[in-house]
Amino acid sequence: MKTITLLIISTAILLATPVLQMTSNHASATTSPTIVQAGEATTPLAVFSPQTVEINAGESITWTNPTKVAEPHTVTFFLDNNTVAGIVSPLSVSNTTKFMILPPGSNNEPILLPGDNKTGMNTIIAVNARIFNPATIDSQGAVSYLNLNSNYSMTGAEKYVNSGWILPEGLEQQYPGSGNTFTVTFEKPGTYDYLCVIHPWMVGSVRVR
Repeated sequence: MKTITLLIISTAILLATPVLQMTSNHASATTSPTIVQAGEATTPLAVFSPQTVEINAGESITWTNPTKVAEPHTVTFFLDNNTVAGIVSPLSVSNTTKFMILPPGSNNEPILLPGDNKTGMNTIIAVNARIFNPATIDSQGAVSYLNLNSNYSMTGAEKYVNSGWILPEGLEQQYPGSGNTFTVTFEKPGTYDYLCVIHPWMVGSVRVR
């Protein structure tokens, strides 16, 4: 019964989600970007709105975060499943390393797993840079990091494109180094599915004519 209920709810959400279509008959890189909201301003729903967008090749979409609190989202295209990356990244660090809390006197504390004296190493749990920062992986597997609030032109040959953490405007400093917008210009026709890595049930799709 629970499975049937969830299926009905999921179907209802999908049917209720609008498909936004651009009406321009000609592709144009100068067309104002379509806006997609990552999250909801007045409800706790973690959704992209609209969930599906149809545009012409050469047009752009800008993602923003309208929520009232510092709830981060990402816009992440896994165009090659081998590029899937986790949110956290375990790293080895010398057990003599001293960590300074920022800001001083705050309640911040690193996740540090003690090692042993034989190796002289501890394990620290960090946020994965490929998730936190705007980043791409090209067709050859080379990783590149983008500027915050980037305007990126997607050719369709990439293996991975990520927005970095998107925070509401004015709240991005809750996670220093995060941004609040991400714009992609889609150069070639196709269907481009994406998700928020932090909330993996939060999915969207761009259909490019």
